[in-house]
Amino acid sequence: MTKVKFIHTADLHLDTPFRGLSEWDPELAGKFRDATFQSFRNITGLCLREQVDFLLIAGDIFDSENRSLAAQLRFVAELKRLTEKEIPVYFVCGNHDPLPSWMENLRLPEGVHRFSSGTVEHLTYTRDNLPVADIYGISFPEKSVRENLALKYERKKDPAPFSIALLHGTVGNPGPHENYAPFRVDEVAQKPFDYWAMGHIHKPAVIRKAHPAMVYPGNPQGRDFGETGLRGCYLVELSDNHMPRLQFIPTQLFRFETITLDLTGEDRIDRLPTRVEEAIRNIPAYNESGSYMIRLTFTGRTPLHAHLNRPGENTRLAELLNEGQSPSGPFTRIDRIDIHTRPDMDLAQARKGNDFPSEVLKAFDACENDREKLRALLTDIQKEFSHHAARRILDELSEEEAGELLDRARWMLMDRLTEEKEAT
Repeated sequence: MTKVKFIHTADLHLDTPFRGLSEWDPELAGKFRDATFQSFRNITGLCLREQVDFLLIAGDIFDSENRSLAAQLRFVAELKRLTEKEIPVYFVCGNHDPLPSWMENLRLPEGVHRFSSGTVEHLTYTRDNLPVADIYGISFPEKSVRENLALKYERKKDPAPFSIALLHGTVGNPGPHENYAPFRVDEVAQKPFDYWAMGHIHKPAVIRKAHPAMVYPGNPQGRDFGETGLRGCYLVELSDNHMPRLQFIPTQLFRFETITLDLTGEDRIDRLPTRVEEAIRNIPAYNESGSYMIRLTFTGRTPLHAHLNRPGENTRLAELLNEGQSPSGPFTRIDRIDIHTRPDMDLAQARKGNDFPSEVLKAFDACENDREKLRALLTDIQKEFSHHAARRILDELSEEEAGELLDRARWMLMDRLTEEKEAT
């Protein structure tokens, strides 16, 4: 039975500067700058441990067309680790590293193949002088490619046992990514390939499990809080008459995570560090030996609301939670704490009163239930702003955003009224 085993990765984005993070936390700046290189080293190490047949990289190896010399040298050094063990590497260039941006005097090790642009190339991987897999690919000739490159892929007439396509492009809704080299699933599925090794979308996704398999491995290292969760690559095994074996393997140096912590009913300040620690340990696939960058949001109705909403309290709390950690080992850093708590107040009961707060609540209810009134209120507020940018922001608010602002304003005002009442 013929088999082939390989690692599929993409979107390495080597030399990502992590600008905001490096400036925010000088102690960890070195780790941040090294993160993309370390994640790639984790991948090459995995190739060696698993003794794979080859490595596939589906574009965006570097973060920028103007990559540093050090970044290029570190990339080549990792390739040599593989080729010295007779593990070939095949890659295409994507929108962040189009083919013309590669330096002509950067010599790639023997056993590494970079696909050209213009037409789809194919190479045959052999074992014991017998063909095992045909690998097809095409590189971006420039940063912005709007052409459907998938349509150019055609399997050769006398194929090897397995046909694999390397493609950097966008399937379906691109989400936060530019719609480069867009294609549809049905366009790809009808082509006689066994595996489509795709890149460009940073979130790991198995579009199809077989006939053919279509996989985005995502980027091996998250780069900001828009890229939370596990990041890694796929170990793939194809064999005759069997479903492809797809194993996702994490490779990141650290993870970005956002956590919402409901403090409803919490009335003890001294319990906050414990509550935060518990929330972190409940992160999916939490690993004690892993490193994390965390963004916290406190929600819920709590007696601590007034304390938490004091100016600068969230920053001081984050600093306290970050104390005592060594940058030399695994770390858990709180990047920011957003306070979206509410006073421990029963609004339904407050509405029944005949005092000023109850009248305020009824006024807010009227705006909430009558969108015309809400829009008229925003128009009146616009007149109070002299700066055109502030007026434009209010004018462009969606109905949902306006309702959200109204709700926040209601709670802020009720909180202030409650404080004044308690002070008298």
